[in-house]
Amino acid sequence: MSASDQEPSVAEVAGGLAAAGLALPDAEVGALTQFLALLARWNRVYNLTGIHDSSELVARHLVESLALKPYLRGQRIADVGSGAGLPGLPLAIVEPGREFTLIESRAKRVRFLRHVIGELELTNTVVAHTRAEHLRPDRPFDTVLARAVAPPAELLAICRSLTAPGSRLLLLTAMHLQEAFRGLASDWELQSDEAPAVGSGEPALRSSIVLLERTHG
Repeated sequence: MSASDQEPSVAEVAGGLAAAGLALPDAEVGALTQFLALLARWNRVYNLTGIHDSSELVARHLVESLALKPYLRGQRIADVGSGAGLPGLPLAIVEPGREFTLIESRAKRVRFLRHVIGELELTNTVVAHTRAEHLRPDRPFDTVLARAVAPPAELLAICRSLTAPGSRLLLLTAMHLQEAFRGLASDWELQSDEAPAVGSGEPALRSSIVLLERTHG
């Protein structure tokens, strides 16, 4: 693995967030900085992300994750195929009143997630060490997050057992895939009137936000 992984400073994280229009309390900026520092350290051994530059860690991992915050619905949030904790961990840091479940099947990544949760003392976050399609929650999640997890049709199938009518599926995906979800399944409706259009709004993202709502069981 690369030994050049850079650990961003608090000033760099605060500056990157501010440049994207994200003004956060000092405590949250500090926790987000600590998360990226842990990610950079573990990445030298476990290859958790292909991004090694500190400014890119802020732009791609923090800014894009936090861009989902306005679209969260409800109390119970799941992050499918959480990997390095994205987008779930940054959102859990800035949304302490919500409950986050990070779903991840790979043992090394599960160890990282649990280490971060312990180090940051995130009492609102747990890890489910399983594949998302095998998880049967006691209650459906209000919002399910995903980032580059599976092709559109497969992703919708995976998320059915995690959701109920009224649940949201909130995705960060390649921009050319935004319309691939429209009309793909009768029980999922693309909410194009609520999700930001490509190239509009702040912060500017390299990914596209896709918002779907479960319409029926």
